[in-house]
Amino acid sequence: MKFHGKVCGIGLLCLISLATVVQAFGATPAWTLLSTSGLSTNLFRAGGPTVYDPVSNELIIFGGASECCGTVNDVWILSHANGLGGTGAWSNLIANGAAGSPPARYNFSGVYDSANNRMIIFGGCEGGCLPVANDVWVLIGANGQSGTPTWVQLSPSGGPPGARQSHQAVYDPNTNSMIIWGGQNGGGSCGGYSDVWVLSHANGLGGTPAWTQLNPTGGPPLGDYSPSATYDPTHNVLMTFGGIEAAGSCNNNETNAVWTLSNANGTGGQPLWTKLTTNTPPIARSASAAVYNTSSNIMTIFAGTTRATNPYLSDLWVLTFANGIGGTPTWTKQSPTGTFKPVARYAWNTQAIDVANDRMMVTLGLFDEGPLWSTWVLTNEDQ
Repeated sequence: MKFHGKVCGIGLLCLISLATVVQAFGATPAWTLLSTSGLSTNLFRAGGPTVYDPVSNELIIFGGASECCGTVNDVWILSHANGLGGTGAWSNLIANGAAGSPPARYNFSGVYDSANNRMIIFGGCEGGCLPVANDVWVLIGANGQSGTPTWVQLSPSGGPPGARQSHQAVYDPNTNSMIIWGGQNGGGSCGGYSDVWVLSHANGLGGTPAWTQLNPTGGPPLGDYSPSATYDPTHNVLMTFGGIEAAGSCNNNETNAVWTLSNANGTGGQPLWTKLTTNTPPIARSASAAVYNTSSNIMTIFAGTTRATNPYLSDLWVLTFANGIGGTPTWTKQSPTGTFKPVARYAWNTQAIDVANDRMMVTLGLFDEGPLWSTWVLTNEDQ
């Protein structure tokens, strides 16, 4: 089974870490190990992107590759996910193999419409890694608080984008659009995509969903395979960091560049890729967790994997003026406190941010001695 170009040995599943961010100004960043209940066995999981519902304070996880059962299509939630309001508890909302669920998969993208409580997924590996999907599904009632969650497959017009995995997707609540870019076709280290697509009516409401391919000027970024991406809905800017070059010359080099895509949802003018000029950045990597705080215009990245050093990383960085607006983007390395700290890990697509309470959560993962299952909360992450 392959995760982001790395092949796992027999009996070992590549488990990706899960991240959600916490910020509080004027204090030192600190890691806290979150106490959770609700599991009869540890939940080892990889390649199933996590979304966060700020209303119910829950993390929502669909699918991925599990230690016990291979590729799965179940749905789990973690309550009190930001460490506030009570003890976190895991609940299985939809069982693995349940009728009406999308085919089991990993390395797909997942976004969340908090206003309508809907999770939207696209693509991913259904095998190891072939076949690769390009279907779109919506989980209605995703947080389990308003009836039984139900999966609905969308049938968009236009396109569709080529089947892919290890791509990125973001959600624009202002236009009900899902924006995807990059990824890889599942057939090896090459076969990358550097295209950008927008899905209108992405949550299945308001009209017929339709795919539209954008044709940005500038770029594209080289890190199209296992990059990190965040989105500023106020300025309609997508931000991407790192990744591996699998398209173009297909040299598989890692990057530490930050790029922005203006007019990313396809409205407001011609989309433009711009490479930001920053101070000394983190080392080049792929599969890092990344979140964006809309109130502070700060992007935070955590962990990932690199060929430059020990393959797994545990460092934490913040980038000010991350959308390229209002000042010079500047990287600062964080030094969080805490009695215990997360080990180095693979962290692709496992992040979500609680802006109101300024917090980041990290759960599940893979490090150099095997899988992880613990959940962490980082406070004051952008200091």
